[in-house]
Amino acid sequence: MDTDKNAHGCYTDNEMKGISTDRFSFEYFIRNDLLYVDKTMYVHDLVSHPERNFFFLSRPRRFGKSLFCSTLHALFDGRKDLFKGLYIAEETDYSFEKYPVIHLDFSKMSLLSEQSVLSAVQKGIIGAAAANGVSIGMDDPSMMLDDLITRAMEKTGKPVVIIIDEFDSPFTSKISRNSGFVEYMRDLFNGIYKTIKADSGYIRFFFITGCVKLANLSIFSAMNNLKDISMDSRFAGAFGYTDDEVERFFREGIDEYLAANPEKYRSREEFIGRIREYYDGYRFSPRSDVRVYNPVSLGSFFSDGCVFDNYWNATGVSTMAVNIAARHDLSGYFENSIMATSEAFSSFDISCAMDPWISESSIVALLYYAGYLTMEYEEDGILYLGFPNREIKTSFASSLLSRYTGKNDFMGLWLAEFRAMCRTGRAEEVCRKLIQYFNAFSYELVGDEPERFYHSVFHAIFVIAGIPAISEDRGLWGRADEAIMAGNHLWIFELKVDGSAAEALKQIEERGYADKYAYLVGDRVKVHKLGISFSSQQRTIVDWKVSEG
Repeated sequence: MDTDKNAHGCYTDNEMKGISTDRFSFEYFIRNDLLYVDKTMYVHDLVSHPERNFFFLSRPRRFGKSLFCSTLHALFDGRKDLFKGLYIAEETDYSFEKYPVIHLDFSKMSLLSEQSVLSAVQKGIIGAAAANGVSIGMDDPSMMLDDLITRAMEKTGKPVVIIIDEFDSPFTSKISRNSGFVEYMRDLFNGIYKTIKADSGYIRFFFITGCVKLANLSIFSAMNNLKDISMDSRFAGAFGYTDDEVERFFREGIDEYLAANPEKYRSREEFIGRIREYYDGYRFSPRSDVRVYNPVSLGSFFSDGCVFDNYWNATGVSTMAVNIAARHDLSGYFENSIMATSEAFSSFDISCAMDPWISESSIVALLYYAGYLTMEYEEDGILYLGFPNREIKTSFASSLLSRYTGKNDFMGLWLAEFRAMCRTGRAEEVCRKLIQYFNAFSYELVGDEPERFYHSVFHAIFVIAGIPAISEDRGLWGRADEAIMAGNHLWIFELKVDGSAAEALKQIEERGYADKYAYLVGDRVKVHKLGISFSSQQRTIVDWKVSEG
């Protein structure tokens, strides 16, 4: 944790509205005068064209989908009073006409068994019926939904609005090798979506959100009127916060923190740049340069007194994606852009995630949908992806290591000591610490991993420790396995799996891996060259050689 904490907090109630990161009700935000970043310009764009009114939106969890759904609910419920001061009420002529609203949130469902899934869906539809003042019987969910649409229209004389939040939660939260359970859920939800398609003439507006787009679900394979806006450039900034929104809505918090802590940063731009490094960087459209901050991470940062910390893990994000990805070679993920085609996302099927033969493209899609990867750029029809920011890169590395050690957050004190040793140039102690690190790995979980695996997890520890590191550092005559800068100490590492430490050190010297940093070396920076021998049998470092200058 970075303890940039102000004893007075990051803001006061007199200057900046309260921040909520665990409530997703639009009405709650407005009634309690909480900070609400106005996204109603995007809402207006969606609802003001009746001829295109069926939409799907994919975003990782904790990106404001539920709050957006709640905003749509309030809008179609005719709650104009809640929108006072917001774009749609002040800058447009939207009528705020009231419609019957069917709002289902699948993230709240119990998924212990087929019966619990069925009961949860039935309960959700019954609740929506009660909210609209109509009664329906307990039956097959698709028939119940059809009955609800008919009765709501008969009562109001108007077509219905259907909002489904986190539609994929029953699939992504219950990944199982039990193909029968998966097929049961698929059939159940296919029935619901076929009803929606059949009743589309009675629907004023349909909006469905999730983390992934399930290619084999009927809503995507059969509903030709469903518009996927997930990568639409017009909605690139609809979820998450843009730089302009951070400046507009969090300005008081930023200014107050800097006024209370003038010695921390040389300029306002430096402080904002650091916030951007930690929490910005998500890009959701290849045709837009807009990048956004994770709203929950940024809100938690300000609520916690401007402490730079990993809030992504604290929000209960699933590590399922990392555990699946960890079965494959991830050595190139930390430093290199990862290539994928658009087909990798459109054809992804979450129910196949547990298959041992899951493809590399499916892993990339899974990590993107889970929020670990984001678009960097597109070239010749190929998407290039990478980690969006420091928080997510650290989270990925931490989850990866937890998977191989079988422990969570097992290195708190260890990391602090390791950082201090790197920053003060204690080479022998650094190597002994690395032995402790590899000794924490579970023999059963690691198995017979290839050599590149050890390079990957070697790099991961520097990522978690917050030490600037370059894996496969290119020089004129080759590539060093690892180069890090910690304080005034430059470290060059070369690993030999089942080779000698002397051979590794000789390679550093002969190929001049440190030469590219000659401009840094002198009284200010000390160079440490470490050749490390790693045993694939013992699964740890067995020898090292050090040269310092």
